[in-house]
Amino acid sequence: MSLSNRCRTAAQPVCTTVTSSPGLAPRPPRRGLALAVSAALLAGSAQAQQLEEVIVTATKRAESVMDVPLAVTALSGDFVRDVNLDDVKDLVFFTPGVTGNSKDSFLDSIAVRGIVTNDFGNGGDPSLGVYKNGFYQGRNGAAVTSLYDLERSEVLRGPQGFLFGRNSIAGALNILTRKPVQGDADSYVDLRAGERNIFRAEGGTNFDLGDSFAVRVAGLYSTEDGYVENELSGDDFIEHEKSAVRITGTYDGGGPLTATVYLDYEDRKQSGTLYRATGKGPAYDFLESIYGDLPVPGDDRDVRIDEPQNGIIDNGEVWSAGLQIDYDLGWANLTSLTGYKDHNYHYTEDFDATAIAIFNYEQIQSGDYFEQELRLTSDNEGMFNWYAGLSYYREELDTEFLGQQDEDLYCNVYWGDTCQGLFDYYNYYDPSVLYDYWGTYTWSPSPNNGLIDDWNRTRGTFSGWAAYVDLQFQFSEQWDAAIGVRYNDDKKEMSQEVLADRNQSILGQVVQTGFTTPQGPVSDTVSWTKPTYRGVLNWHPTDDDLLYVSVTTGYKQGGFNSFSVDPGGPFSGVEALPGVHRPSTFNEETVISYELGYKGTQLDGASQLQLNAFYYEYEDLQATCSEPGSPITVVCNTGQVDGQGLEGTWNIAFADYWRLGLGFSWFDSEASGVQAFCQNGEEWLGDVNACEGSPRPGIPEYTAFAALNGNIPMGSGELFGSLVASWEDGAPSNWEPDNAITRAAGWRYTGEYTEMQTTAGYRGAAGWALSVFVENLLDEEYYDAGNGMTSASSPFVQSDISPSRPRTVGLRFSYGL
Repeated sequence: MSLSNRCRTAAQPVCTTVTSSPGLAPRPPRRGLALAVSAALLAGSAQAQQLEEVIVTATKRAESVMDVPLAVTALSGDFVRDVNLDDVKDLVFFTPGVTGNSKDSFLDSIAVRGIVTNDFGNGGDPSLGVYKNGFYQGRNGAAVTSLYDLERSEVLRGPQGFLFGRNSIAGALNILTRKPVQGDADSYVDLRAGERNIFRAEGGTNFDLGDSFAVRVAGLYSTEDGYVENELSGDDFIEHEKSAVRITGTYDGGGPLTATVYLDYEDRKQSGTLYRATGKGPAYDFLESIYGDLPVPGDDRDVRIDEPQNGIIDNGEVWSAGLQIDYDLGWANLTSLTGYKDHNYHYTEDFDATAIAIFNYEQIQSGDYFEQELRLTSDNEGMFNWYAGLSYYREELDTEFLGQQDEDLYCNVYWGDTCQGLFDYYNYYDPSVLYDYWGTYTWSPSPNNGLIDDWNRTRGTFSGWAAYVDLQFQFSEQWDAAIGVRYNDDKKEMSQEVLADRNQSILGQVVQTGFTTPQGPVSDTVSWTKPTYRGVLNWHPTDDDLLYVSVTTGYKQGGFNSFSVDPGGPFSGVEALPGVHRPSTFNEETVISYELGYKGTQLDGASQLQLNAFYYEYEDLQATCSEPGSPITVVCNTGQVDGQGLEGTWNIAFADYWRLGLGFSWFDSEASGVQAFCQNGEEWLGDVNACEGSPRPGIPEYTAFAALNGNIPMGSGELFGSLVASWEDGAPSNWEPDNAITRAAGWRYTGEYTEMQTTAGYRGAAGWALSVFVENLLDEEYYDAGNGMTSASSPFVQSDISPSRPRTVGLRFSYGL
């Protein structure tokens, strides 16, 4: 295989050409314009109709995205920068079938075809696998990093069990950063400034170190003031300050051995998730019956909350190192990937969305991750090709969790009086109740401002290995097929300890854990094994068309609950003892997915269309549920979700200087056996089966995006501009059905938004460009998501999550060589 070097000129900013590809016999190059999902979105030139093929490595071979029998979206690094995408989650704006962006470092909200993580501890694993240059990025606090100096991103939809070192049940997001090229400075700087003291600077350059070594250094600094005001404190939130640096080194001595080393560091300081009470629902009425009028914020983007003692923060420090070694054996290419990642993470939020300390949450986490993958890829032009590999990982996590609540709130909600009144009552009528519950007859408030501090600590060592093979057969110029098989072996060891000595409240561990560990941590070790496979059949009726059909299975290993022990269950009040009790567990979840897809070019290559339809059966889903008598949620395995959908993108170049890209998705699901998730249905409708047949909550039925780009020659340079838009339909907020009774309890659709952005500027022949941009062009007020149904016996109210950014105007200057 050989690829020509990427080249950038004023006339053609990006060009990528394929001369040959290993494996199947090379197909004739496509005529004219061969567009990936994002090719029409590239900040191009007057010669937009001469854009070359977009090459991806999603299947471990360099192939045109139009020849890959996968639902994959490829966004170029230039496009990502031009539309001001900030971190990896922002890629969902231009990826059909992927939803749930949020303004924090959580992966839990990202859903791929309706499959999403629903675990707020650290004993499980993300459903979406995030990778950078093929290296796994991990979980909340560590995986979500800034986008800068990218070559491209590849977003793969559907189970990805054999393309990466870790199995990913929902899909995979692989970020590929720019590598140094020998003899090419490839230098650039990009500066942005805007309202709310927005300032962002990124850049990169290459250095040659002799004839065989090259180094690339790239960096980012970004800051922005907050736009959400807490009306009680005057503090502003959803602000950030981020700095990052990356050093990439390559070795190529002209022989069979090449190597690339990656060193990455990022420091992130930003707000945690913001919750805004709506003032609606029985729970809000219940609180007002105790505390009187609780006004909602006067502005739709503001909040009225008591802030946690450490503020509302989402701070992380992440550094990683990776080494990729490739060796050409003649008959195959041997690849070794070795990676190490370390992170520290501190997160706080006011989950209850009110001015009362109902539930303040804090998470302090440190962890490291090691991975090793070895892969062989055949290198021939025959009818049979293959690749095979082995991978190993080991992750260690140490996390402290805090659930914090006001003492009088607890006494009022669950006992019907203030704590002093409660103790006065039982001292008069039945003092034994006081001693049975709290071991004292005398009430004294917590010296920590009357707050209950329910701390616990989990320590986990998670490891696993996998072996995989993918076999490819080309029967003719029109027909080929492949089958991939992967064997997974995962093991988790986790300990659970309640840090009761940090709680100065007489009331004890009544907020988050509901048990104690008086003799120290309780622990357990659990293993899971599972084979997964994928089979695909491809038909090329012409050189410009591909039809494929595939069957894929996916698996995500089980895990541990972070706030519960067995025997006893959640909030059981037990004294958990080593050797007797253990952290409670949940089992693996599985999916089988069927997909039919089409990729093709029309109009002599000026138009490109991708369509795919899928159906899957998703069993034993891991999701949070409540058990009778428990005020907290745990992760359960239950039920099945059958999902189906359509996804499509269309890109077209028209006139001489214009490109239009359109994308859409439709998704529908139906659940069965989900009684464990239907506590509200039983309460409000008197039927534990009320949720049967419901769609999965939080997942919109429709999404769409559009992008119009143009550039017109003027003088020695060109005028350029773009208008892009992304839209998500509203999603049901609960498993329970939508009817008059549930709507009265707070059932609703949440998360609908339309986000538009425009850019206009001038690009000079010398490589500089100056432009103005406007984000959220319509100044639409919306929220990332929302919490729905509420109960009159619960203090947790209906809320909206993280308001949208207001309309934002800024300037951008860039210069590149």
